Amino acid sequence: MILNVFSISEIFVGVLSSALMIWAGIYSLILYRRQGKATGLEEKGRIEDRSYLVFLIAVVVLIVRLLNWPFFYATLQSFIRDIDGAMCIFGVTQVKPLFTKFQEILKPVVFFLIGAWLLIHKLDLATETSPLMRRKLLFLSLLSVVVIADSAGDTVLIMSIKPGFLVSCCTTVTDILTRPTRTTPESLLGPGYTRILEISYVISNLILLVILGFVRWGKKWHSITPWTGISLLLVFLFALVNGFLFILAQIEVLAPKIMGLPYHHCLYCLWQYVPDSIVTYLLFILGTFAVGWGFTTAAIGGKGEAVLILPHYVRGIYSFAFFCLLGSLVMVIIHLLMG
Repeated sequence: MILNVFSISEIFVGVLSSALMIWAGIYSLILYRRQGKATGLEEKGRIEDRSYLVFLIAVVVLIVRLLNWPFFYATLQSFIRDIDGAMCIFGVTQVKPLFTKFQEILKPVVFFLIGAWLLIHKLDLATETSPLMRRKLLFLSLLSVVVIADSAGDTVLIMSIKPGFLVSCCTTVTDILTRPTRTTPESLLGPGYTRILEISYVISNLILLVILGFVRWGKKWHSITPWTGISLLLVFLFALVNGFLFILAQIEVLAPKIMGLPYHHCLYCLWQYVPDSIVTYLLFILGTFAVGWGFTTAAIGGKGEAVLILPHYVRGIYSFAFFCLLGSLVMVIIHLLMG
C-alpha cells in the first residue's frame, strides 16, 4: 500500500462514508415503511423528526462523495512516482485495471444519483408540508447501495495498489493505430473522420445549447405535464449522445491539439499537461448531468405543494446546465485558437 496524505484521506473518507451510509440506508428504509403505515399526527411527527437527522447526515456524506470523484483522481496522480513505468494516471490504473475501470464507471453513476437526490431534497425543503418526504426516503435507501459500493471500492482499491509495480506507458494503448476510438469512426466516416468529429462536436453542443435556451427562456410552462416530461427525457438522451461525442472528439482530435502532441491521445496526460482542461471537463460533466437532473427532478418532484414551484425550479436547473456547457465549449474553442 502507498501511504501519503491523499491515500490516507481517501481510505478514511471511504470507511466513514460506508459506515454512515449503511446506517442512513437502513434507517431511511425503515422510516419509509413506517411513514406509509403511520396514521396519527403524533406518530407522523416523530417519523419526520427522525427523518431530518437522517437527511442531515446523508447530505454531509453525499456532498463529500461528490467531491471525492476529483479527489480519487488526485490520489491516483499522487501514486505515479511510486509505480514503475507510469507516466500519468493511466499507468496507475493498470496496477488493478479491471477493478479501477469498475470504479471509474461507477463514479459518474454515483455522482449523477447524488446530485439528483440533493436537488429533490432542496425542492422539498422549499415547501412547508414536505410532500416529497417518502420519495426522498425511498430514493436515499436505494442510493445508499451504490454509495456504499463506491466508498468501499475506493478503500479496497487504494489499499491494494502497491509501490514498485511495473506497468506499461499510456502510449502503448492510447496511441496504437488499432485503438477502437480511431478504427470505428474511420470505418464509418472515412479517412477525414477527425475533421468530421471536430465539426460534429461543435455543432452538437450548439444545438444542445439552443434547446436548453429554449427550455429555460422560451415559452413558460406552468406545470409538468406528461408531454413536458417526455420532452425533457428526449433532451437528456440527446445530452448523453452529445457526451459520447465529446469524449470521442476529445480523444481523437481535441486533446492532441490542445496538448500540442498530434499523435498522443491520452486524456489523463491532457489533465496533467494542461491543468485548466480539468475545469473544461468539470463544466461539461456538470452541464450534461444537470440536463438529466432537470428531468429526474420533474419526474419525481411533482407531488403536493412542490407542484407549484416545480416549473421554476426545473428551469433554474436547465439555466445552470446551459451556462456550464457554454463555458466548457468556450474554453475548448479558446484552447484551439491559441494552439
